[in-house]
Amino acid sequence: MNLKTVAAVGTAFGILGVGSAFATFARIESMGKNTTYIMDDVSIFDNPANINLYSNYLIGEFGPYTDRVEVGANRDPQHPNFGGIFSIAIGGDNNPDPRISIGGLFGRINTELFQYLPDVVIGDNGSKTNVPETVTNFDGFLGGTLTNGNAWGLHVYIAAQDGGDKGEDGNYQVKSDAFASVVQADGGMNFQFTNYFDLEFSLALARIQYGPEHHSFFDDGNFSWLVKSRAFFTLDAINGELVPALNLKFIDAPGLDEKHAQVGIGINVALDRGFFWMGADFIWNKRKAHDWIFDAISKTWTYDSRNEDNRHWDERTDVGGMISFGIERNIWWDWFVIRVGGQKSILYTKCDVNNKNVDKYNDKQYGICKDDGNFFSTNPLADGTSKDHVGFGFGINIEEKLKIDVTVAEDLLFRNPFQGEGRLFSRISATYSF
Repeated sequence: MNLKTVAAVGTAFGILGVGSAFATFARIESMGKNTTYIMDDVSIFDNPANINLYSNYLIGEFGPYTDRVEVGANRDPQHPNFGGIFSIAIGGDNNPDPRISIGGLFGRINTELFQYLPDVVIGDNGSKTNVPETVTNFDGFLGGTLTNGNAWGLHVYIAAQDGGDKGEDGNYQVKSDAFASVVQADGGMNFQFTNYFDLEFSLALARIQYGPEHHSFFDDGNFSWLVKSRAFFTLDAINGELVPALNLKFIDAPGLDEKHAQVGIGINVALDRGFFWMGADFIWNKRKAHDWIFDAISKTWTYDSRNEDNRHWDERTDVGGMISFGIERNIWWDWFVIRVGGQKSILYTKCDVNNKNVDKYNDKQYGICKDDGNFFSTNPLADGTSKDHVGFGFGINIEEKLKIDVTVAEDLLFRNPFQGEGRLFSRISATYSF
């Protein structure tokens, strides 16, 4: 086994001992809410080349469970998903490189792109149509390593619904004007330069479309680009790594244009029976929108497509920074781990509303900005989502094969235990390696 392969294997089992070989979305939500500064299996969605580091395992989860649950009510999670990655070595007996990896996942919601789908769209005839829930949601992966251990990967994500909608009973029925589509194709590389230096890079092309009528893939030319890169520098002095990172987005969706730049640096450190990471990011984001209206009563976004030829753009610019951290540690037994983490952003926001839109917004509904002006903004304080301030959870590790991760509901300790209200957990994920 050459040095490159040794580095790759070391990375797969936690970057030379730092971290966890098989992480999950529940683990990430519990200890910091982003994957930028640690290597874990969730990073395969940022860089498909990393599937070569996490081959031969199965993954599944119930999806986020953040819906409001009334007292005495029962509600199942809405977006469960499952999948796996498999690998076969085509090298010699003493060197598994090169090798080929293939994988797939069903049911995942791509939260990075789904945020650009409205809840309702107004068509040319003025009728309002709900944007349907996509049903094909599929991630497909193909990757491999070169003889020197460097890894490559390709990924496609397809989520669509065309001609059907789900009723209150959960069954789908014909609805000709129901259409939504999110498609992404990306590729990435993972370069193992030395035992102390790794570099990742990925580039993605995405297409975001919705009704009320069907659109072909090349309609309107609304294509989006996403660029992600990071490096891992092993530092023996801290028994961990220094991780600089870059994230760029150029989103072009109907009625919406967004440019995002995020540059940061972080560390991850191995502790006694545990792991710690933290990071600091500079964020610049500029969003332009026309005829996107938010209803504060129903909490829904509506897009009016009738003004495509007479666009009155509103603009919102956010500039600032974000601090995030996560920590986990085994307690009581080697198979039980607890986690905690959080993130805090402070952004200076500038709003510029088109003069022709001012009279459109009232006290109950508004666009991306309600009026001209400046203010400070931050991420949600405690709404139970993966974007809010803090998270807490635990994990169970059975013989380094089966791993179950749980994110605990943030309001668990603030409820009346005699009313049977709310939920205990907001996400449960599991992996099995073989």
